[in-house]
Amino acid sequence: MLIFHSFSVQGALFDMDGTMFDTERLRFQTLKQASQELLGQSFSDDYLMQCLGLSATTAEQLAKERYGEHVPYQKIRQRADVLELERVRNEGVPIKKGLVQVLERLRKSGLRMAVATSSRRAIAEEYLINANVYKFFDVLVCGDEVTCGKPHPEIFEKAAEQLNLKPTQCLMFEDSENGISSAHAACGVTILLKDIKTPNDNMLSKANFYYETMYDCLHDLDQFVATMDMPELDASFPQSLNQLTVGIHGFGAIGGGYLAQILSHWDGYTRPQRILASTRNSLYREAVNAFGTYCIRYGQRSYDERIEYMSVIDADNEQQMLDMYLESSLIALCLPEQAIQDEAKIIAKGLYARYASQTMQNHHPLTFLIILNKVGAKKMVIDHIRDALAQLSTVEIAEQIMQQHYFCDTVVNRMVSKLSEQNLYRQLKIKYNFFKQYQSDVECDNVEIEDTSKLSSEQEHQAAMYIDDMRRNFQPSHILQTMDLILFNSEVDMPIYVENCSPLLAKLRQVIRVDNIADIQLIKNRLWNGVHAMIAWYAATLEHDTIGIAMGDSRVKDFADALIGNVQAGLSRQLPHREKDLQRLAKSFIESCQYAYKDPCERVARDPLRKLSYPERVFGSIAINLQHDQSIDVLIVGAALGYYYAQHAQKQPLTTIQTHLQQTLDAMNIAAKHKHLIKQQIVNYLTEWNENPEQLLSTSFLQDALEHHAVSA
Repeated sequence: MLIFHSFSVQGALFDMDGTMFDTERLRFQTLKQASQELLGQSFSDDYLMQCLGLSATTAEQLAKERYGEHVPYQKIRQRADVLELERVRNEGVPIKKGLVQVLERLRKSGLRMAVATSSRRAIAEEYLINANVYKFFDVLVCGDEVTCGKPHPEIFEKAAEQLNLKPTQCLMFEDSENGISSAHAACGVTILLKDIKTPNDNMLSKANFYYETMYDCLHDLDQFVATMDMPELDASFPQSLNQLTVGIHGFGAIGGGYLAQILSHWDGYTRPQRILASTRNSLYREAVNAFGTYCIRYGQRSYDERIEYMSVIDADNEQQMLDMYLESSLIALCLPEQAIQDEAKIIAKGLYARYASQTMQNHHPLTFLIILNKVGAKKMVIDHIRDALAQLSTVEIAEQIMQQHYFCDTVVNRMVSKLSEQNLYRQLKIKYNFFKQYQSDVECDNVEIEDTSKLSSEQEHQAAMYIDDMRRNFQPSHILQTMDLILFNSEVDMPIYVENCSPLLAKLRQVIRVDNIADIQLIKNRLWNGVHAMIAWYAATLEHDTIGIAMGDSRVKDFADALIGNVQAGLSRQLPHREKDLQRLAKSFIESCQYAYKDPCERVARDPLRKLSYPERVFGSIAINLQHDQSIDVLIVGAALGYYYAQHAQKQPLTTIQTHLQQTLDAMNIAAKHKHLIKQQIVNYLTEWNENPEQLLSTSFLQDALEHHAVSA
C-alpha cells in the first residue's frame, strides 16, 4: 500500500501509448504513410488527434465519417502496425524518460500493477517486452479485449477487477482526453501526463494530479516512497536501468574505484543505462571495453565488486569527450589539481556544444561532482571553465552557460589505489592462458612479472594481442564472463559528502548532502589529510614501507591515536553541530590506516613543506586548538617530524626549514607568545633528534617528547 498525498492506493494502472511510451508521434507518422499508400491521402492531424485514446472500433467509425464508408481502415491500421513494428524493432521503443524509475518505486512500494491500453494485445506485449518493462505488470488488458473502448470506463474497471482491487484503490495514469475521461469515470485516482496534446480544461478537471513530464511525476512520487538507506558494501546494484547516461571525467583510482560504485547504486531503485569514463591509458581502456566489466577489490572484506554498463572512452578523442558532455546528466570530475586548467578546455567545449545544440534546448542541467582533495576546489574549477568558455564565445555567454549547470563540491573519505600496468598485464596474461586452455587445452607459459611499473614495448604488444583475441572470441555465457578483471584496491567506507546544490543529488543513495560543505572539508583536511601526513612522516622515519604495516608498530599506533585525539578536541569545539560526522570520519580514518597495506609511506609523506604551510592541515589544526584552549602538544611533535622528514628524506637545508617555519608562524593569527613557544619547541625537537636520532626509535618516544617539552595552550 502507498499513501500518495491523501490517497491510500494499492494498485497502479497505466495506459501505454503516449503515457509510458512516446509512440503517439510514431503512430501518427505510420498512419499517415499507410493511409497515403492505401487511401491516396494522408490522415489529417486533426483526425489523428481526435483518435487519441480511442479503441480501434471507435476510431474506424470516425474515419468513415471523415473519409467515407469505403475507407480501408483495417488495412491501413494493419499496414501502420507493420511500419511501426519495423521502426520499433530497428530502433527500440521510445520510452518516456523517468518511466522506469516510477515503475520501480511503485512496485517496491507493494502496489499491484496493470496496463490498460487501447492497443491490440499482440502489439502491446511486443512493446512491453521490447522496452523491458513487462516484468513490472501483473495484468494486461487490451483494446481488443473490451466491448467498449475509452472514454468508457470498462478497460480500467476490468484491469482493477483482475488485480482484485476496486478502481478507487488504484492510481490511473493517462495522457489523452478519452483516456483521462475513462479513468475518471472508473472513479480511480487519476494522473494526467502531457503528451502531444496540451490538456484542455475538461481534461484537467478530471485529473486528480497533472504533470508536464514523467520526471515531474517522479519528483512528486519521491515524497511518498521509501528512501533507500546507505547501502552495505555487498549490497547488489539495482537490476533495472533508467534512461540516464552519466560520466566520469578521469578514470583513475577515485573515478573507477569509488565514483563508479556510487553511480551504479544510484537511487537504489534503478541505475544509469550507461556510464562513460575517460582516460588516456589505452591498456585500461581496451581491457575494460573488451571484458565489458571490471572489479573493485575490497581487501578488508575479501570482496570483489563488479562494475557493469561502463564504456571507457579516449580522453584525447575530442568527439568522444563532447558526446559524453552532450549525453550525460551528471559528470564526476576526478582529476588531479594540476590537470584542471588544461582539462577545463575540453569541459568548456562540451558545455558550449550542449548550449549550441538545438536538440539540447530543453535538456536538464548538468550536475558536476567536483572530486578534488582541496579546500576551495569548486571556485578553482569554475574559474578555469569560465575562462575557457570565454575564449570560445563571449564573457556574457560564458556566464550564461555556467549559470545553467550545477557545480557541487565534495569530500571523499575513501582511499583507493589503481593497480599498476604491470599488475594489469599479469592479470591479462593469466586470463589469456586460462582462456587458451579452455579453447584447446594447451599448456601455457608461466607468468612472470618485472619490478618496473611501466610495460616494455613487447609487453604492450602482447597485452594488446591478449585483449584483441579474447574480444574477438567472446560469446554470451562464455568463460570470459567469469574471469573478473581487478583494476582497483579500495577501502570500504561508503558515503560521499556532497554540497547540496543540485536536485539530482537527492536521488543518489551513497550521497550525504550537506548545506555547508566547508565544514566537512575542514574536518577532512585536518583529521584525514593532516593526521595522515604526520603518521607517514613518523612511519617513514622508522623505515616502514606502508601505512598498514606501520600501524602494527605500537609506536606509530599510539602516535596516531594521540593525534586523532588532539585534532578532534579542537574540531569538536569549532564544529559542535558536526560531532556525528567527526566521530564517523575519525573511526573510518583509523580503520583505513590499519588496512592500508598498499599505501606507501613515502607517497603519503611527500611534499612536507607544502603540507606544513598555513592554513593547511597541521598548522591549521594548531590554530584551531589554540583558539579553543585545547592542547597542541602532539601536533607540535607532528609538525617537528614533518620538518625532520623534509631535512633528512628530502635533503632540505636547515636554513630553508627555518625560513619556512618562520613564514608559517608569521601567517598565523595567534598570540605572539604562542608563536614563540611553537617555534622554540620545534627547533628544540629538531636539535635533539639531529644530535640523537635514536630518540625517534624509542618505544616511549611520544611519552618522552611530551614529558620534556609540553606546550600549554
